[in-house]
Amino acid sequence: MARIAVAQMRVTPGDIDANLSKALRLIADAATQDAELVLLPEMALAGVTEDGERLAQQIPGPVTERLCEAAADAGAWVIAGMPEANPEGKPFNVAVACSPSGEIAAVYRKVFLYLNEALGCARGDSACLLDLGFTTAGLTICYDYIFPEYIRALVMGGARLILHPTAWVDTKVCREWHYPASDAYRAQCMVRALENGVFIASANVIGNYDEGGYLGGVGRSAIIAPWGEVLAEVAEGEGVAVAECDFSRIEPWAEQVAPYLRDFRSTRIPEV
Repeated sequence: MARIAVAQMRVTPGDIDANLSKALRLIADAATQDAELVLLPEMALAGVTEDGERLAQQIPGPVTERLCEAAADAGAWVIAGMPEANPEGKPFNVAVACSPSGEIAAVYRKVFLYLNEALGCARGDSACLLDLGFTTAGLTICYDYIFPEYIRALVMGGARLILHPTAWVDTKVCREWHYPASDAYRAQCMVRALENGVFIASANVIGNYDEGGYLGGVGRSAIIAPWGEVLAEVAEGEGVAVAECDFSRIEPWAEQVAPYLRDFRSTRIPEV
């Protein structure tokens, strides 16, 4: 059992200080609601700019030090998205996990890069399973969760909670295709929870996410149960949603209704 929080925020592209200050306020807000983990969005501290290398942070460094202090003050895990400086070239899009004791426990570098994202970011090459004490989490970033094989590998490796900092956005091109960005984002979260029998926590942005105003965050950050129930969400605007996740219910749910993973392990899959 643990209280999980997702923080939804409006990012100011290129302004690390302003975004960090907002993130710290959201972490403090979640702490007042007894959250044991606070998840912030993808690149919450930077947004999308053409100045990614200048904004990239050393890890550990001054920004992660403040995040770790906030985690220690809250007595909670803090997961935050930011650009990480890369001595070999383009920065990484990362999620940093700060422990309740105020230490960096993990740095996950986004593996799947969307469209032109690879022009500005280097690709990560390692998955991340994180022992939170109350459960094991698989750490992902945005586009990663489009790939069911990747999420399934995390679950087969022991993850019972998928942490998904994201910047799921709407654009003019999406609207031309009649793509329902907000509904698709929520549906994808629910599918990943249902097909794997795990909890999903997804923290998204709201409002303009890039300097040109082309990318608009759709919000709807949420915590979703293995059976598809939305336990808590930030329906609109900025804020924090907190839900109590009972990980002891995963096995009974699988036994009574959804034995997918057991059947996947025990069934020979025919060759195609």
